[in-house]
This record gives sequence, structure tokens and C-alpha cells, in this order.
Amino acid sequence: MASLAYSLFILSLFTFTLLNPVCSELDEYLFSFGDGLYDAGNAKFIYPDKYLPSYHHPYGTTFFDYPTGRFSDGRTVVDFVAENVSLPRIPPFKNKEANFTYGANFASEGATASDSNPLIDFRSQIRDFGELKLEWAVQLVNVTELARRLKKAVYLISFGADDYFNYEIPSEASREQLESIVDVVLGNISDSIKELYDFGARKFVVENVAPLGLIPFIKQTSDNSTLFYELASLHAMKLPQILEKIQDGYLFPEFNYTVFNYFGIIKEIIDAPGEHDFKYGDIACCGNSTYRGQACGYLDCEYFVCGNKTEHLFFDGTHHTDAGNEKLAEFMWDKTSGFISPYGVKDFFLSTTTIQTLLTEATALG
Repeated sequence: MASLAYSLFILSLFTFTLLNPVCSELDEYLFSFGDGLYDAGNAKFIYPDKYLPSYHHPYGTTFFDYPTGRFSDGRTVVDFVAENVSLPRIPPFKNKEANFTYGANFASEGATASDSNPLIDFRSQIRDFGELKLEWAVQLVNVTELARRLKKAVYLISFGADDYFNYEIPSEASREQLESIVDVVLGNISDSIKELYDFGARKFVVENVAPLGLIPFIKQTSDNSTLFYELASLHAMKLPQILEKIQDGYLFPEFNYTVFNYFGIIKEIIDAPGEHDFKYGDIACCGNSTYRGQACGYLDCEYFVCGNKTEHLFFDGTHHTDAGNEKLAEFMWDKTSGFISPYGVKDFFLSTTTIQTLLTEATALG
């Protein structure tokens, strides 16, 4: 009897979801803020007269068969998250002809959490978000519905690496000096997340930074790879603390977050690529020199492009292959991976996929 009642309840929930006017169309929303790891093509609208390798061969050649502005041979992590909830690809906000019904991608290559580049930093991306919020307000003509969608949306955030790349770090830098750098970067991230909260955001997925001393670009170009690694390690350690502090504060009662341990999973793949179906963890597919850490797609440089891109975690010196991003999205999606806590990204979404799972469980109960 109990299982029958449960089945009827789930069936009624499913029917309500199909018939409710609010849910008659896909009711999921996704926004992304960050650097080149998430960039879906904003850069060409910001720098229309600049040569951008990501809009030229060999970028985009695996999945799309043409360059899209993504710094990959295919999709980004954001694309895979959108696919998981049956959303269309979330378009770059700078493309004013795009459809922003389900969200927007504000990320841009080179973006920092600081205001070192006011065209693409975190705060400028939030200003763009504010512009989109106004557009939504005009379209919806319903402040309650606007607030509901912003609250329901999931916000993916990736900042920090370019901040550290921009620092001139002395080789004799002490741990205290490195901590002060990290504290500034995380302070900027924290302030910007609070600003997003004030705009109506509630569900934040924040990734830390890669183990920078181990990635192809730094291994090839820097004599301070150990210090870059230490910066990234400190960032990974301190990020959950600043987010917990926001959550514990009385000013942000509905703040909810999860942290993707990008540092941890990248280190694990670099250390043992074969265990994650890769052949090369620290050698990029496209670039020059030993680690192919530079020059992919540049006109004035010679560079090599690998034959089998799925063998590589990195496509160029700092960004991932389509296969690499797919793997990262898998670890981000479910908290049982051990690399995202306290929630998986899927826990922030309630979609027809979730309801279908409940229906399947109900059927199994008889």
C-alpha cells in the first residue's frame, strides 16, 4: 500500500510538472563567470580587431568542426553541465544576437578576480549580468518570476589562475608573502560573489585553481613552478573557508555553495593519467617545445597538433581538450566523485531528469 501511494504521489508530481504553466517549458537556468576555462566566445566581441587563436584552427576541430571561441578542440565544462540538464548551450553574453532565455556565459580568456583588466574582470562580468537582469525584467514584466528564476539558477565560477599569472613573484617569496597574495585574490572573489547574491543569485558552484606549477604552460615558461604550485595549493585550502564565512554571515541567509576541487582532480590526472583514460597529463595536444605549453594557433609561431586529442588532458598550455572537459564535468556533477563538496552540481538542479528517476524508483517499488 505504501509503495502504491508513493507511486501515485510521484506520478502526480510528474503530471503537475508537465501541466504547470511555469514548468511547461524547460525551467532550468545557468550562468557562468570566469576565465578561458569557461569562455564560450566572448573575447571576439571585446577585442573585435585582435587576432584571437581560439577563433582559428586547430581550436574547435573535434566537436564543432570549426572554431567557436572556446579555448578547446571542443566543448567546455559549462557546455557539458548544460547538456546534463537538457539545456541548449549557454551563449556568450557579448553576442547580442543570442538567446538568453536559459542564462548567459560571461567568462572571457584572461579574466581576473581583481580589477586589473576592467573589460573582462569579475566585476565587469557582474555588470553585464546586471544588464541581462534588466533585459529579463522587461521581458517577464513580473518581478516575482524574475526573482524566482534568478534564485533557481545555478552560477558556475572559475577565477584565480590569471590573477596569479599576473603577479611577479620573487623566487625567494616566503609563505607569508604567498598567503597575502592569495588572500587578496580570494577577497576579490568573495566580494564579487556577495555582489551576485545582492543581484538575486543563491546557488554557487565555485572551482578552485589547477595545480599551476604542474600545468604545461608554467612548466615550460616559469622558473618558479614550485611557487605557483604553492599559490594554487593555498587557494584550494582557503577557498572553502571564505565561502563558509559568507554562508555563516547574517547578511546572506539563503547563500548556498559547493566547491569543485579542480586542483585535486587535475593533480590526480597529471600524476596518473592512465587511471583516467588519458595517455598524457602534463603535455598539451597543441603547442611548441617539450610540454607544448605555448603558441597553439598563433600566426607567428610554429606549433604541433597531436593526432589523437582524446589522449590528452590539456589541449593547449592552460586549457583542456573536449575529452578533458567531459571528464571534469563528470567529477563536478556528482558529489560521490569525491572532488566536489558539499553538493554535486546535479543537486542544485531539479529537472525532468530528476522526476524521471523518481518515477523509475517508484515503478521498482511496485
